[in-house]
Amino acid sequence: MKKTHYSAIAAMSIVIANMIGTGVFTGLGYQLLSIQDFTAIVLLWIVGGFLSLCGAFVYAELGSMFPQSGGEYRYLSDILHPSLGFLSGWISCTIGFTAPLAMSGMAVGNYIKGSIGYGDPLLIGIISLLILTLIHSTNHSASGGFQSIFTILKVLVIIALIIAGFVFGTEDIHKFMPHINTIQQVFSEPFAISLIYVIFAYSGWNASAYIASEIKNPRKNLPISIIGGTIIVTILYVLINMMFLYTAPINELMVDITTMLPKELVVIAGSKFLPPFIVSISGFIIAFMLISSMSSMVVAGPRVLREMLFEYKLLKNVKSKDNIPVSSIWIQTIIALIMMITSTYDTLITFTTVLITIISSLTAIAVIYARFSLKHVERPFKMVGYPATPLLFLMINVWILYHITVSKTQDINIVLAILGLGLIVWGILQFRNKRLLKL
Repeated sequence: MKKTHYSAIAAMSIVIANMIGTGVFTGLGYQLLSIQDFTAIVLLWIVGGFLSLCGAFVYAELGSMFPQSGGEYRYLSDILHPSLGFLSGWISCTIGFTAPLAMSGMAVGNYIKGSIGYGDPLLIGIISLLILTLIHSTNHSASGGFQSIFTILKVLVIIALIIAGFVFGTEDIHKFMPHINTIQQVFSEPFAISLIYVIFAYSGWNASAYIASEIKNPRKNLPISIIGGTIIVTILYVLINMMFLYTAPINELMVDITTMLPKELVVIAGSKFLPPFIVSISGFIIAFMLISSMSSMVVAGPRVLREMLFEYKLLKNVKSKDNIPVSSIWIQTIIALIMMITSTYDTLITFTTVLITIISSLTAIAVIYARFSLKHVERPFKMVGYPATPLLFLMINVWILYHITVSKTQDINIVLAILGLGLIVWGILQFRNKRLLKL
């Protein structure tokens, strides 16, 4: 039977949907705790977009060289060392996709309950995740079609919110003018720490790299999907955060320091300019947008796990007849369900951001090293601005990691424990495979 593939539009939809999730609807509330200069806030989201675009160029070049599924698991294994590849896959499977998936599921439940006034948020989130898992366990046509439709509708809803907010908002536009201390805030530690929430919101710009072998003409369409998706989301993120600031007072948007729980920014801002009926169902609207994000993570994450299970001989058969990694999809869903039941929101954001930043930094090193060590490998796509692009990506990542390490030492210790455990598991699997070869 002829294999089907994800189209370029479906691949870009997966990137866009993977990026636009809980982060952009909650991050501003945390940032306002330490930064209240509107220009600095807008620059936060511009810097996040620029950083993501630099990363997108890195992954686009590597993806055109290695058009196999798995993302940085494939790149780091083939270019640097299998242990680093395994570590990136370990992070993707344990935190990178499962944590955002769990948080989105939790948020979907809360938003739907907030709209209808009853129901168990956890149960709603669990049912949503299970339905998406069933859809993406079928075939590429159903999976890609569902993803494309939901992503297009989500983008249209966000554009409508942005336009309505700026047309009917009543805050002073002059608040976005830079002040005398704007530059000082941009280079401050609070700015670097606030980037945690920005990077988390932008995470997912590399989503199509995980499904490369299932994209039609991946050497051409993978770079288009990653770069195009990142540019679109950057524009939307900057505008929607400006809309939040333009329509609602800071004290209403800011996270309550006593609970540190995320606020419903769309509901708060929407109440200032939307009709009451629309505000009353805004929870459904946000849940709808988050389901699109969850859907894309159900697609992308399991492809990494499939590659690992296959290479380390942990399962005999990890593919279906349509090349859908059904076993891997369900394993990821089970891990995400456990996180939904046991974890807290803010902690998951920090862990996810730090680990993703570490692995993407290693990938930037890999693309530089590959220019010297793999000179004769075909590169259908070459990044713009090399070597400045990966070096800037690395420098900003190191700057962010430094400030997180200084201010969140306890969280960093747990991150190091996760990395250390991953290396131990890799060592055990290497020992096991060597013994199997001798038998």
